[in-house]
Amino acid sequence: MVITGKHILHSAFYLAVTLLCVAIYFVLLRAEYLAAVQILVYIGSVVVLILFALMLTRTKVGDETNISNNQKIFAALISIILFVSLSMVFYYSRINVVAENASSLKIVSIKEFANILFSKYTLPFEVASVLLLAALVGSVVLAMKEKESSKDADIARNDDTDSIEKNDFKEGDK
Repeated sequence: MVITGKHILHSAFYLAVTLLCVAIYFVLLRAEYLAAVQILVYIGSVVVLILFALMLTRTKVGDETNISNNQKIFAALISIILFVSLSMVFYYSRINVVAENASSLKIVSIKEFANILFSKYTLPFEVASVLLLAALVGSVVLAMKEKESSKDADIARNDDTDSIEKNDFKEGDK
């Protein structure tokens, strides 16, 4: 529904629902911290940023938008090929690898995981935050340019109607 939706705002909301389902999978896998991060970062930040970008750039939303393209057959073919190849990989791989090595897995606490996450992997989080900030600033700049260009078009349109009215008045005097 995210890709095939006709309304771009509906697609953004479908993306939020999809990301929420991923968070539910994390809860089912007993990874509550990752579920919380999924909800906070992706639904709370990325989807909201997409919605702000759509609203600030005055993107056409609703029935008048046509976001479909002519590549549906090509996309379906690639999807089928990907599904078949991944199915073959899963079928021919050794499925019991995780079960054999499960006793050697080290279970870390959330505190240890957070220490690793915010010490060793701080740079990727900072890069992601700068990228999101740049996207937000870019959408504001685009919205301001469109607003200025629409003001210029309104002024030009008003000048044209004023000159037409003046010409009509002059011709009426003769």
